[in-house]
Amino acid sequence: MDIQYPWALLLVLLIPLLLVVARKRTVRTGFSRVEALGRDLRPGLLKAYGPDLLAGAAMLLIVLAIANVQYSSYWQKTYPESKWIMLVQDLSGSMGRSSGDAGNLTLGDVALEGASSFIDMRRQDDLIGIIAFSNIAQLIAPPSFDRKILRSRLELLRRKNDSSLFRDLTVGGETNASYATWLAVCVFFMFLPEESQPSYEQINDLRYSLMGRSNTPVSIPAKLKNIQFGRGMAIVLFTDGRIEANKNAEDVDKGLLNFVNVIGLVRKLGIKLYIVVVGGDVSNEVRQALEEPSGDPSAGRIFYMPRLLDQGQITAVYDNINRMEKNRLLVKMEKRKKDTREPLALAAAGLLAVYCLLRVLPATRKI
Repeated sequence: MDIQYPWALLLVLLIPLLLVVARKRTVRTGFSRVEALGRDLRPGLLKAYGPDLLAGAAMLLIVLAIANVQYSSYWQKTYPESKWIMLVQDLSGSMGRSSGDAGNLTLGDVALEGASSFIDMRRQDDLIGIIAFSNIAQLIAPPSFDRKILRSRLELLRRKNDSSLFRDLTVGGETNASYATWLAVCVFFMFLPEESQPSYEQINDLRYSLMGRSNTPVSIPAKLKNIQFGRGMAIVLFTDGRIEANKNAEDVDKGLLNFVNVIGLVRKLGIKLYIVVVGGDVSNEVRQALEEPSGDPSAGRIFYMPRLLDQGQITAVYDNINRMEKNRLLVKMEKRKKDTREPLALAAAGLLAVYCLLRVLPATRKI
């Protein structure tokens, strides 16, 4: 309960004064002559006090209408969940080999066709971004609602267009999937409201915790836990390279991330990770980190694809991911303030109308 203009309640103090003045005037002009004629001619309770009570009630309602007493009302709103999805595309040199599909398409061409079809499958309210990687990773398109922009950025990754971006990435011979996935997580961080974003120091500490052997303790900033970070977020990684597990001391010195630790971070944050791997070259440790315990779909899934891949197969995989990332219907409780000014004003008008009627009708007049 709230009052928009509490100062208006002071007007209530004037109501008794106005009623006393009005009653004295009525007695002076009317009842002084009646009382001398005897008790039987005095007006009844309705005639004597009815109009005054109605006038007082009407004035009270007018004062409350001016003050505008407000109350809270809760509304249940249902809306589709908006997903944040990062498409992480392998662009290493091996992606230039023939896919085995008709039309002399490379594996990279087929992979990009699958990514393009996935973009078409998603709702317009979904934010989709693109990362390409080889031994390094680059953000090609930050998460966007604009499908036209996303398709134009995908075109830069096609071999036939020979863009400078394509040439820079295909020079690298290795597939650094762990860093590409970490970059996708960082993009999600940057799209949070400023007050919820982890600091540079916290992000740097997270990155260092992902190096070295598996099962390195990962500390999630409290602000990310409080906002339930990761809900509705997913990363779709396509690669034909070997998914690395543990890193040796030399790799740690280079600053490389352990993919098993990256998966552990993604799981703790609540982000889904889908890996589409051509050739099935995934270490047991990576598979266990993502897919176990058996039957638990909370972390994501690995899709094992044959080395010869056609557009129908990759489209089917992305269609499967699309179904797994179905937009849920969410329920949100909204609190709104509702005014009482209009109903109070209408009630006051009604009482004033009855008051005027009592003063006019012969049966209810005081004199």
